[in-house]
Amino acid sequence: MTIQERANNKIWSKIQMAQIHLDDLKNQLKKKTYRPFIDEEQMISMIEGQKIELKVLSYIYKLIETEK
Repeated sequence: MTIQERANNKIWSKIQMAQIHLDDLKNQLKKKTYRPFIDEEQMISMIEGQKIELKVLSYIYKLIETEK
């Protein structure tokens, strides 16, 4: 396995986990299970941050894919 294949596999895994985390955060917001630890504004901020993280990981994945 080449270093590019390993990098591809690693970033793909990170994308999948980031998506699962985003879905989990959205579910918590919907069900309001984040209370009493944080407020709704903080939860929305966490979701937005996770969306940005997912975009960054997707960008890295595209860079790796175009190197092949």
